[in-house]
Amino acid sequence: MADRLDVASLAPGDRADAIRQFSWSVNGRIEVDLPRNPDRLRANATTYAVGAMKVSKIGWNVARLRRTAAPVDEDMVPHVLVHFQEAGVARIRQGGRQGVTRAGDLVVLDNARPYEVLFRGAMHSVLVRVPTHVLGLRPSLLDQVTAVRLSSERPVVGAAAALFARLARDEAGDVGEAETALFAQPCVDLIRALVSLAVGRDDLAREPLNSTLVQRVQEYVRLHLAEPDLTAARIAAEHHVSVRQLYLILSRAGITLADWIRTQRLEECKRELASSAYQFMTIEAIAHRWGFASAPHFSRVFKAAYGVSPRDARWQPFGGESGIAPAAVPHRKGTPEV
Repeated sequence: MADRLDVASLAPGDRADAIRQFSWSVNGRIEVDLPRNPDRLRANATTYAVGAMKVSKIGWNVARLRRTAAPVDEDMVPHVLVHFQEAGVARIRQGGRQGVTRAGDLVVLDNARPYEVLFRGAMHSVLVRVPTHVLGLRPSLLDQVTAVRLSSERPVVGAAAALFARLARDEAGDVGEAETALFAQPCVDLIRALVSLAVGRDDLAREPLNSTLVQRVQEYVRLHLAEPDLTAARIAAEHHVSVRQLYLILSRAGITLADWIRTQRLEECKRELASSAYQFMTIEAIAHRWGFASAPHFSRVFKAAYGVSPRDARWQPFGGESGIAPAAVPHRKGTPEV
């Protein structure tokens, strides 16, 4: 279930309070400076729970957020905030440091200590909020990285940003709560890796990066599933590993890359064949759109997977007692014919 905010649907006089309430729900009770003219207030945000974390996609024209030196409320759980800038410019201060973030940058904050965020104009970002105790990092380590600009040019930063952004834009509910929860631990591990790299401890970052590779590869494949050049070499290069290392790590997780990609593509074809929204698209066009270059090959692998031909499956429900249950998919090593 997502929490949503869109002040465009509110009367101008109610917008400031709505923005402050949302900000307090994400950041704790802090000062929120807004444009004086209520007609100019803009804010659109969606927040999802990912395990113990909260992921928020935010677009607004707030001028400043500030936590003073006042003591933290007793009922407030300390959190680490990971701010991924998608558009706009922000100046962030904490612990005697300050950094200017632009599109593609990440920055880490400790919401239990004084900080200030100044925005220049409209801003779009993804905010990941994780309880400090869940990260299990020493306070002295966190003290060294808050308000430090982390560029997405670094592979681990880019990997974290891509995963956070993908989780935050699940506005249509395409990913269910159970599946989303699977990304909780990989997100925590990526944040640990971010902190370790920021303090120059690359050795501490390797283990969490390796442990999250399977989830990151799966998410990357889902995002690029329809692209015909989705090869093992491309996937390995995007994740800064060798093809051999990619196959090795996936095999340890019981995944044969070629078969898994083919299965995901078949699932998308099955979904579109069963939908009246694609009734005017030919079966061959649907197959081609999901990476199958040969119609006869597509028909063979589809029937092997689901027990019926694509033509017989069209507009029929899948699953359930009256539906079509998938057949076992044979696993073969190598790149599938697509």
